[in-house]
Amino acid sequence: MSEENDAVEETEEIEHEEKVLDNINQDEKTYDLSNFRNVVDMVRDEQSDDQIKLHIGQYLSKKIKDIGLDKYRVIILYDNYTSINTFHSDKIYRAISDLNKDKEILLILQSGGGKIEPAYLISKTCKRLCTKFIISIPRRAKSAATLISLGADELHMGLLSELGPIDPQFDGFPASGLANAMEKIAEMTSKFPKSSEMFARYLTDNLDIKDLGYFERVNESAIQYAERLLSGKTFPEGWDEHKLANHLTNHYKDHGFVIDSDEANNLLGKSIIKENTIEYEFGNQVYEFLDFLDLVYSALKEKKIRFVGSIYAGLDIIDG
Repeated sequence: MSEENDAVEETEEIEHEEKVLDNINQDEKTYDLSNFRNVVDMVRDEQSDDQIKLHIGQYLSKKIKDIGLDKYRVIILYDNYTSINTFHSDKIYRAISDLNKDKEILLILQSGGGKIEPAYLISKTCKRLCTKFIISIPRRAKSAATLISLGADELHMGLLSELGPIDPQFDGFPASGLANAMEKIAEMTSKFPKSSEMFARYLTDNLDIKDLGYFERVNESAIQYAERLLSGKTFPEGWDEHKLANHLTNHYKDHGFVIDSDEANNLLGKSIIKENTIEYEFGNQVYEFLDFLDLVYSALKEKKIRFVGSIYAGLDIIDG
């Protein structure tokens, strides 16, 4: 029954997106969304979700042409509230599934991360369906979003752009942390032999040994996914896909560690890391526009927004 419901929901969403596109020229009221006051008016005017998607799609489409980026199929993953999951991979796929190596993809990426499996599939799918896969990172592409980035031919970054470690987390606890804790306990018992019985009792009462093996395998999976996405690229001297994948998974001590454009350049090289380009500037403009739209919805409607997929159908308005 769950699969049938998913199929129905997907069909309804596709029909919904087609309806939005069919009505592009039928909406009479227009807004100049480059003026933020008009963004407020658009939300305040009780426009329907379809109309708002239309206005935003038209605004972004014009901006893409004016800037000279219409060689790209532009897609967006802007989500400050929901961790990356199959919802995101499904919507990204629907936005590019008609491509057949006849277009370059530009992905505007803003996310704190999520599950590594859908992140891997997003990156691999984008790579497979286009002639060149470009990612613009206006602010944060952390954790699983960094994994997405590893598959790109180019990453366009600025001073506030950041990648991050890809070590998997369980309720904020790193998968590698359990093994590290065991090593620390072993070190302490070696240093203080009389404490060994106390630590042994604690571990017996609190540790399921199966968790240790499972966490290690999940961590190794992150390395394997990263290696696959990095395969075939040319890196600075001393780096290869295996060393980079292991470094991004196990080197950093804090999951929130900032990998800025300078460090990304040292790791991935100038052939991949591009700074302060038109693609980055456009990504930054999209980020600032969506961030303001989110603020307006929060203030006027007590709702939030995320934008995942195509420029005409990516907007989702969710309860605050």
